[in-house]
Amino acid sequence: MRIQHRLEDNRRGSFFIMDKERQIAELDYDLNNGVLNAYHTGVRPELEGQGIAGMLFDELVKYARDNNYKVIPTCSYILVKFRRNPEKYSDIWFRMDNEPSGTCCGVRPK
Repeated sequence: MRIQHRLEDNRRGSFFIMDKERQIAELDYDLNNGVLNAYHTGVRPELEGQGIAGMLFDELVKYARDNNYKVIPTCSYILVKFRRNPEKYSDIWFRMDNEPSGTCCGVRPK
């Protein structure tokens, strides 16, 4: 699977995977002043549990580090990954007093 990246108007971005003409997974973000607001991760239901979201997450982390960006983990999946290993992501985690709850994707963290 090949992860592709698009960035529109230097503001809205997405890491995504296509299967022929159909998008099967995505991780969407907004970019503003060097801060990525990662607000959605999605994988087609029939492909869940295969590590695809993790591949997209790893690509986001690499992209943020390569570009010296910080990440706001608004998406529940990304927030859980950050909270499980805070020291691993402390260099890119944009911490705030009113930190997102991770409920933007509609999935509540466990």
